[in-house]
Amino acid sequence: MIKSFAHDAVDTVQKAKLQFVSTFVKHDGLAETMTKFVEAQSNYTKSALSTNIDALMDFSMFFTKKEFAKEVVEAYGLDKFVPAMPAKAASKKAK
Repeated sequence: MIKSFAHDAVDTVQKAKLQFVSTFVKHDGLAETMTKFVEAQSNYTKSALSTNIDALMDFSMFFTKKEFAKEVVEAYGLDKFVPAMPAKAASKKAK
């Protein structure tokens, strides 16, 4: 779902570029070269976005595992963490 929105955004920008080229660039050779460049940009950008979205999804699945949270708490001694303000006092202060 996220990928389709990202790809749609890329397509929108690239179509605007192609429209600009077709409207304002009158030399056929130059227009063809610019069109190829815009298409290459589109392919690269979509590939980079897909890779980043896949990595983000993999990381988020890893970080939400209970075992990972447990390892982090133990590794950094967060189980001994004492909040600056107890939860009851914080809720009274918010009122």
